[in-house]
Amino acid sequence: MQAMVLRAFGPPENLRWERMPTPQPQPGEVRLRVGAVSVDLFQMEFRSGRALPQAELPRIIGNGPAGEVVELGADVQGVAPGQRVVVANNISCGNCRYCRIGRETLCAGLNNHRGGMIGAHRDGGYAEYVCVPARNCVPLPDAVSFEGACLVPNTIGPVVKACAGRAAIRPAENVLIIGAGGGMGLHAVQAARACGGRVIAAIRSRRSIAAVLECGADATVSTQDGDWTDQVKALTDGWGADVVLDFVASKDTLSAALSALAPAGRLVIMGYFPRGSVLETPTWIFTEERMITGNRSAGRQDVADTVKLIADGRIKAIVGKRFALKDAVIAHRAFEAGEIVGRAVLVA
Repeated sequence: MQAMVLRAFGPPENLRWERMPTPQPQPGEVRLRVGAVSVDLFQMEFRSGRALPQAELPRIIGNGPAGEVVELGADVQGVAPGQRVVVANNISCGNCRYCRIGRETLCAGLNNHRGGMIGAHRDGGYAEYVCVPARNCVPLPDAVSFEGACLVPNTIGPVVKACAGRAAIRPAENVLIIGAGGGMGLHAVQAARACGGRVIAAIRSRRSIAAVLECGADATVSTQDGDWTDQVKALTDGWGADVVLDFVASKDTLSAALSALAPAGRLVIMGYFPRGSVLETPTWIFTEERMITGNRSAGRQDVADTVKLIADGRIKAIVGKRFALKDAVIAHRAFEAGEIVGRAVLVA
């Protein structure tokens, strides 16, 4: 088969189009003919060596591929050849304390190579074929394309989990989304609206206004304006936002998020939390009962729930650009240059 292979961490040019042995499914696995795979921030971070510098190379990267099952390994049940599926990223053990309570994205095996992430700890979807655990395969209805589905595991699924789960957005609540113009942010606008929230989109560039409004934002503010948190207060009758989703998670945005948060509000951090003193003495978290939490990635149920939202038309997968699989280098360059609205996908 043909695949994009990473043999050394570095720039996009380190991805090479090579002929590789077609993988054979092991017990409990299926072989998937890849239909589409997304291009997103994690792949940039992994390729560069910033995300998992100790990961073993060479590696075929690519999280959350969508495609057709073509072969079953031994002891596989519940999946059939010819079935259309999308692949949940995290290979969880199913037995640890977190898996048993439904928090498989915190699985004790994810970071010790008993599990791990598809496309990082084991080969992923930047290839014509990939072998994955059968239990990670989520069925796709015909109404959901491979191109839309491949955005679910690493982009749309996590924001649905954040909105419906971690933030538990309720109808008519004010939801501030910081970084709303990005690939995850645009889908978060839709997910928050699907929960019944009134969305205020905080964006850095005014070029994103049309995109966030098209996704359903009720109002926009620019983070380049010095008084933008005051604008949020004005848009919420002085109370602040009931929910804040921060996709940037810099020291500045987190400080602003806390300032914009209403009493009894919930802040969900979706980026890497910076080390430092931004939360050094948050006395008002106690006095006004604010809640701060994180949101990692999407589990299998989150992926399944999101697929249904897309099939029902409540969320639209925003595919900004399409590239052939062999043009992954061009796609990575375009992503890092900020040329993509929503997400790009590679089509095998």
